[in-house]
Amino acid sequence: MSHTFKGGVHPNYMKAPEIPISVITPPPQVIIPMTQHIGAPCKPLVQVGDYVKMGQKIGENPAPVSAPVHASVSGKVVAVEPRPHPLGDMIMSVVIENDYQDTPCEDLAPLTEEQLKDSEAILERIREAGVVGMGGAMFPTAFKIRGGIGKVDKLIINGAECEPYLNGDHLTMLNYPEQLLKGIELVRIASCVDKAYYGIEKNKQDAIDLLNSLHPEKYGIEIVPEEVKYPQGAEKMQVNAVTGREVKPGGIPSGVGCNVVSTRTCYAIYQACYEGKPVIERIVTVAGSALKAPVNGLTRVGTPFGYLAEQCGGFVKPPRKIVLGGPMMGICATSFDAPNIKGTAGVLFFTEEEDKHVEHPTCIRCGKCITVCPMNLEPVFMYMYYSKGDFENMAKYHITDCFECGSCAFNCPARMPLTHAFKTAKLMFQAKQMKEKAKAEAEAAAAAAKEAKQ
Repeated sequence: MSHTFKGGVHPNYMKAPEIPISVITPPPQVIIPMTQHIGAPCKPLVQVGDYVKMGQKIGENPAPVSAPVHASVSGKVVAVEPRPHPLGDMIMSVVIENDYQDTPCEDLAPLTEEQLKDSEAILERIREAGVVGMGGAMFPTAFKIRGGIGKVDKLIINGAECEPYLNGDHLTMLNYPEQLLKGIELVRIASCVDKAYYGIEKNKQDAIDLLNSLHPEKYGIEIVPEEVKYPQGAEKMQVNAVTGREVKPGGIPSGVGCNVVSTRTCYAIYQACYEGKPVIERIVTVAGSALKAPVNGLTRVGTPFGYLAEQCGGFVKPPRKIVLGGPMMGICATSFDAPNIKGTAGVLFFTEEEDKHVEHPTCIRCGKCITVCPMNLEPVFMYMYYSKGDFENMAKYHITDCFECGSCAFNCPARMPLTHAFKTAKLMFQAKQMKEKAKAEAEAAAAAAKEAKQ
């Protein structure tokens, strides 16, 4: 098997894993949003004036699809109010004034040897520690694993880290290899499968060699070297590259018996189970042309972007755009005051020189967007019908199956805003469905009222 997939592109990767992990000094105040995951937002468990310890649970929601949040520093709660969120909007947050003591909360003790072999004990700890998909999806990990038990026979660990600039997963492999393997073993036990497949792109050969030297087979793990190509790190691409199985449009990996968990998520699970440590920090790649020097910084959750830039040397030029994640699929931040969260793998500061915007782009029908689409879609027609507002043909060409990897826009010589168009189209479909649902419910209510009068 070639361990790759159809389509994809080869951007300038701009990676610097040779820059060692540095510890970013926590800020005077951390801002902990109650929404750091897909699902039900947490409700604050503390109020202004409370003293909290580092690692203390400060937000929770009992809903199945949710994950608690924890204080990343010790200190006094000075605000519980909406604050700018990295994904936009104002979100309820707990603001903690850092006392710089890092007084630890000891609510989570390391699991016992017996518990480390118990699927249910591991899953309970994963949830209690607030572990979510730290590759960027931020789906609550305990719910994801639990939902796959009995359905999944292939557990895939995602070590591709194919986005340009980002280095956190690679550095985790190099700096914490044994802990990482133990974390993967915990995911395997929790998933009730006998083997895990760790897909790592071949541009991380040093990490592949290091992990293989530690005999991953004794943890029930096989290292799978993969071809270097973006978006190898997407879940559906990982499934196809590692197993040869294809996730159909509209489907999810568990539908073909697979589950995909990210590298940093596995390390967070190790910390939660072996060390009793919730998710309060992660490696964040801080880079971009506006910044003086790139940094791979171990950063506390809740660190404002402006403070993060200052700690990394400041700017050589005012940034025009702040991108969270990688430049291919990342989103733009709207405020320097917004903090990093569990899913923030990178904060990139770009100048106007990276802006490739074209005033009046015109499609030349070259078909280059089609050749690189990893989902076998036809972006040229998707865009045409999007421009016309033709929902029927947008659906016919599976526009909602686009996962916005950006390969088509990257390969387009005309600089068509393809990815933005498809993101907008999916929002249009959601709005249309909600409108149709509301109309149907109103008609049903009116019919019921009419029948009651008769």
